[in-house]
Formats: sequence, C-alpha cells, structure tokens
Amino acid sequence: MFYRRAALALVLILTSYYSLAQGYPLYQRQMQSPGPGSEPASLSGNVLSADNKPLKDVRVELRESSSGIAVASVYTNVSGDFEFPRVPKGIYEVVVIAGLEESRERIEMTNVPGSMSIRMAVRTTATDGNDRNSISVAQYKVPGKAREEFKKANKLSQEQKPEEAQKHLESALAIYPAYADAFTLRGILKLEAHDLTGALADLQKAIEADGNHALAYIVMGAAQNMESRFDDAIRSLERGQTLAPASWQACFEMGKALVGKARYEQALAQLDRAQALAPKDYSVIHLVKAHAMLSLNHYSDAMTELQVYLAKEPNGPNREQAQKMLDKARTFAARK
Repeated sequence: MFYRRAALALVLILTSYYSLAQGYPLYQRQMQSPGPGSEPASLSGNVLSADNKPLKDVRVELRESSSGIAVASVYTNVSGDFEFPRVPKGIYEVVVIAGLEESRERIEMTNVPGSMSIRMAVRTTATDGNDRNSISVAQYKVPGKAREEFKKANKLSQEQKPEEAQKHLESALAIYPAYADAFTLRGILKLEAHDLTGALADLQKAIEADGNHALAYIVMGAAQNMESRFDDAIRSLERGQTLAPASWQACFEMGKALVGKARYEQALAQLDRAQALAPKDYSVIHLVKAHAMLSLNHYSDAMTELQVYLAKEPNGPNREQAQKMLDKARTFAARK
C-alpha cells in the first residue's frame, strides 16, 4: 500500500481521539435472556466466485431482516468459509460484499445450526492480502510527472519532513487536480498537524476524485472518529473495508467507532481482526480492547489486555491511565 509508514504514523496519532485521559465509561450491558427453546445456534457458509472458486477476505454481514441493522460481520477464510457462532432465533439477511459486487440471501434461524452457500458474480479477488482492490482504474490516469512528485512527497513524509512533502504534493495536484493519492496524503499530513477541518476537506476531495480509493475512506473514518461522528465513521470504514478487506487500520478504526456507539461485542470482533493483521508491536489495540471489555463487565479479560499493554509499553504515554484502568478493573472484579 502507498505511504505505509505515513498511514501507520496516522493511526498512532489518531488514537489520541480516544483520549484515555478522559477515563472510561462503564456502560451497562443490555442483554435479553433467550426464552425456552430459543438458544442461539451457529450459522456457517461459504462464498464462491462465478467460476466456482472460494473467495477469501470477503466481508459477510448478518442483518436483521425487519430493520436491516447489521448485528455481526465476519470475513471469509482462505477456503471462502465463514461462521457466525451464536445467532438468536429470527429471520436474517446475509449480505456478502466483494469489491463493488454484493449478494444477499435470507435465512430463518431456529435453535438448529444453519448453513448456506453464496455465489458472487465476480471471477477473481485479491487473495494475497496486499489490498490490490485499492488500486482503482482512476489511479492509472495519473500522468507520470504527477506520480514522480507524489513519490517525492511520500519519501519526504516518511523522513518526517512534512513542509517539503507538502510542496511536492502541491506540484502533483497542479499537474493533475484529480489525484486521489495526493489529496489523501495531504489529508494525513494535515491530521498530523492537527488541522482536522483541512484534512476532512482533502479526504472528501480524494473520494470525489476516486470513489474506489480505499485508504481515503479509511482515513476519513479515522478523522470522523476524532470528531466523535461515529455513525459517519462506520459508513466510511465499511466502504474502506469493502475495498481493502485486509486493512488492519480499517478494522482498528471500526473497532473504535463501534466502542463510541456502545456496540462492544462487535467492536471486539473488529479489534481482534485488527490485532491479527497489525504489526506485532502495535500495543494500543490492547488498550482499546480493554475499554470495551470493561464496558461489558469482562473484568478478567480486561485485566489481561491491560497487563499485556503495560508489559509492551512500560514507559508509554498512556501508561498512567492504563494502570488506573487496571486498578479499577481489579476492584470491580473483587466485588463480583
């Protein structure tokens, strides 16, 4: 992916929106106990292409049929398989999204495990985890001189020279005003400079220039998280995940947005996926997971995540707050 280091630096900065210094609200979990004979059952299936090949890393959403609300989402594995382990009784719509293609199937769940096979009208999909879907047709229209200016800007941004990088981005946009990559990188640099308004404007221009630019949607979602516009962030990130299903940054930001909406179990699913895809030394995920777990009263699990974070970041900027969270989790756990 273009400007990988810049994107990584962005995520490190964006975690400040979460502001652990504000403490963590212990929201009450609202759950309804299932009635007799209505215990949740598993729903499994597989997704195949038009030429009968398994589709990997395809997003599968489970939506309530009556409301259309997504209650869970997963991604297919290398064999095209997916599973929702605990689905309450009811009628659902399973929505499969691969690139710009979408397929839907309805299913009624009882207390018996369900299964289904869904075929997509696509013949190929990216299977190597390199987000090839994020390279859209619009990017091939960019003139060579504009690409050269962008490469220079990207290199300078990695060298922590934002002012010099900005000059080359301006040159790239002067040559090709619809250069989505240039707008996205400029948006990232503005976020790093705490210019949120300017960043959002650039990211919107990137999306207008290329509606299939995955990173623009992902960074837009992260910026919307910073403004606590969680519904907007979820919409942006869903589009980003559709275009780049193996992006750990998208999963991480989606997890934060879902925490902001008090949808903690869904947030943990996204954060688990982010953790599986992210660099092993990216410890902030443990902190966000702990927040969700505390909100679900999962004190033991939260303590484990906080202990892992503190072991990885003994002198990190969030060390003091993480320790306070750990102390409170221990106190709550002792009261149970």
